[in-house]
Amino acid sequence: MSKAVVVRRRKVPGVLNGSPWIYPNALLDVPDTAGTYPVRTDGGDHLGVCDFNPAAPIPGRILTRAKSLDNEEEWLTEAIHHAINRRLRLGYQIQGGAFRMVNGEGDGLPGLVIDMFGRTMVADCYSRGMRDRMPLIEKVLSETLGDCPLLLRMGADAAKREGIDPIDPPVATISFAENAVVFDVALGSDQKSGFYLDQRDNRRLAARWASGRQVLDLFCYHGAFALGCLAGGAKSALAVDSSEKALSAAQANATRNGLALDVLPADVFDALGELHEVGPFDLIICDPPKLAPGKRDKNKGLKAYRYLIDKCLGLLPPGGILLVSSCSQAIGEDDMRKLIMQQAAKKQMYADVIAVSGHPADHPWPIGFETGRYLSTVAVMSRGPW
Repeated sequence: MSKAVVVRRRKVPGVLNGSPWIYPNALLDVPDTAGTYPVRTDGGDHLGVCDFNPAAPIPGRILTRAKSLDNEEEWLTEAIHHAINRRLRLGYQIQGGAFRMVNGEGDGLPGLVIDMFGRTMVADCYSRGMRDRMPLIEKVLSETLGDCPLLLRMGADAAKREGIDPIDPPVATISFAENAVVFDVALGSDQKSGFYLDQRDNRRLAARWASGRQVLDLFCYHGAFALGCLAGGAKSALAVDSSEKALSAAQANATRNGLALDVLPADVFDALGELHEVGPFDLIICDPPKLAPGKRDKNKGLKAYRYLIDKCLGLLPPGGILLVSSCSQAIGEDDMRKLIMQQAAKKQMYADVIAVSGHPADHPWPIGFETGRYLSTVAVMSRGPW
């Protein structure tokens, strides 16, 4: 049995540029069992030490570029402490709202994500290696932030990809504040938190623009955009989503904060054709789920975005703002800007870019790891017809 993961050098240009992922087509000689192994090229060059799982679609995840990993607890402790300290230096505060404390590959911990919601830590594992380290992860976090409750999870989809059993967290409600809104979010065995921390800065922008405006929050899920806008002084907010369960959670949080939120349980693609009877809307947020899961889905995703952008621009009065986001790595800000440009020209209306954004600072990604860049947002303001 090989004691190392041997890869074809010509197949790992991303790894040579800083990516931590090793794909199956790069493998030349590998161990028979999952574990932590050194990685070297077919020319004998050392690339680091990786978690290796022959059953996974991403069989190798590089943990360190060092020659060896003799003390995993020491390595894990140092990596988690570094992740926390960089957030503190970036201005985030422990127990001060909600933020991402560990962002997997962007913090040298591929397969591990830790979010902080108020005082509660939620740790998600996406690899077998991190799943096997759960007791160690729990120990390090307990020693580091012992007064903060910790929920450990591994979702069913991730577990299936890795060929292991999932970990269900206990049913719990986590409470935290964002943009002057206090949220209660249920966490259970059948769901994630449903609160997307990567959109936090965009929600802050929308709330800043919301005063006196009529807001439309499409694909709202738990309504975080809409509620932040109402707290920011919006005249009204209509939240649209196909999930009545998510809308119930949004309404509950609106009531908790003394905010008047209107909701519409409907498929957004269907509802957009009728919303002209309710609008116009001064601020429209369009943040759909992943419309292009892979590169092969890009054309289908672009077609969907073209429809959404066209309908949203049709609801926008002069001075109105449209904020559109993509969480599909295959569809970036240039794609959305071009779609907005084309649909605005078709309608013979001025649309001026007022903001372009990606990941917030607590969601870092290695510069050589393009897969880690998935969130793109473009906001435009209408100047009216040509």
